[in-house]
Amino acid sequence: MKRPLVVLVYTRTGWDIKNVTSLLPLSVLYLVRPLKQAGFDVALVDQRLDRDWPRTLQRLAPDALFVGVSAMTGAQIGWGLRAAAIVRQAAPLTPLVWGGIHPTLVPGQTAAHPLVDVVVRGEGEQTVVELAHTIAERGDLRRVAGLSFERDGKLSETPDRAQLENLDEALVPDYDAVAIEDYVTTQTLGLRDLAITTSRGCPHHCRYCYNLPYNQRRWRAQSADAVVEHIRLLIARFGVQGVLIKDDNFYADRRRVEAIAEGLRRADLRVTIRGECRADYIARCWDESFLSFLYGSGFREMTVGAESGDDAILSRLGKEITVADIREANQRLRRAGIAVKFTFMTGFPDEDLAAVRRTIDLMLELTDANPLARVTPLHLYAPYPGTPLFETAVTRGYRPPADLAAWADVSFHNLDLPWIDPATSRRLERASVATYFLDRQTVAEYFTGRPLVQTAARLYSQVIRWRCRHMFFRLMPETSLINWYRQRAR
Repeated sequence: MKRPLVVLVYTRTGWDIKNVTSLLPLSVLYLVRPLKQAGFDVALVDQRLDRDWPRTLQRLAPDALFVGVSAMTGAQIGWGLRAAAIVRQAAPLTPLVWGGIHPTLVPGQTAAHPLVDVVVRGEGEQTVVELAHTIAERGDLRRVAGLSFERDGKLSETPDRAQLENLDEALVPDYDAVAIEDYVTTQTLGLRDLAITTSRGCPHHCRYCYNLPYNQRRWRAQSADAVVEHIRLLIARFGVQGVLIKDDNFYADRRRVEAIAEGLRRADLRVTIRGECRADYIARCWDESFLSFLYGSGFREMTVGAESGDDAILSRLGKEITVADIREANQRLRRAGIAVKFTFMTGFPDEDLAAVRRTIDLMLELTDANPLARVTPLHLYAPYPGTPLFETAVTRGYRPPADLAAWADVSFHNLDLPWIDPATSRRLERASVATYFLDRQTVAEYFTGRPLVQTAARLYSQVIRWRCRHMFFRLMPETSLINWYRQRAR
């Protein structure tokens, strides 16, 4: 007997380069195993890599029990609506189910769109299985926890579903569902790597972060043994040299990290690991012996959220760190031989140009003081629904999009905020493009195997560092090329 088919769509982000920026589509990939175990077939459509994805959807939609779309705020919503429109035309009766961070945070507005039939709120591993059975049996959606949908013009919402407690199996995806080589990158110090997650949530309260409304500051994790076995699987099956851990806060539990490190040592798993960490953990809590222990166990790169070079801004963001913590973390990691990538942002309410200058100066200082330090570009702030800083933005004149389609125009590459004048917005947008090349290393590592790109990026970084030192972001013809690519990707 033919098994019912569920089609899952991972949408484009607007900055998708195969084997460079396109990581495993984990948000939908995690749903494959539970659906298969429940008796369903699953087809994944990754818009980032399938150049003929419209035809793929046209072919699959008529036989699908439902089509699921995963989307974050911004460009992914626009691409999700394009996919949904194709499904609706090819198979008008096939339900369109939306999930992910944005539909969870704005379920009512999402469910109101004509190309949305059902919203799955929160984690989908259990909900999507119950939903599939209910649709197959023509049952009552009101009996499935974690759903939002419209009936007769009125919003109907079922009770919230409890979050998963045991993540040991849930966070090991069905790798047979994808062509793994399409998702191998070199984001971990230029090594052949794959992305995974080992935990969900974060116990801290950064005021701009989706985690506050989405996970309510709860942090849950795989056991140390499960993490070690997962890494062993990646090495044995796919020959990875690096593991890019995309947790929001991998280092939240020091004892768990120690157990993972010990497990890797015992198993002699020689792999380089990059994970998310906080500056205060390193600067205030970890001595050199612990950092040396981590280095010897393979933890040789960390991503650290710095965000600003201004203490007042850090305080307003609820970061609970200082610029001194960031500097101290940089020096401790340098001495331990652990590479670090600091993340930075700009465009916040009450941030003046002097604060932006201090942030760019700190980016230069960190990379000058530590040859192992890297920085992200100066990311542009966009108010994220449901967060405390979103509410602040509204009080400062920000007007949220009025419907789901309008959220697609929220851009993380452009600033259109009422507290920033147009001239300053354009200046910060150019600074965001420029600082992508500031650290001399990131672009070169991402493009391992492409020597011409690497050489050009390293040479260009010298120009960018001069621009950053002088805050000179005019006459940048290269931004036209980058913006052309982004518009083309949209």
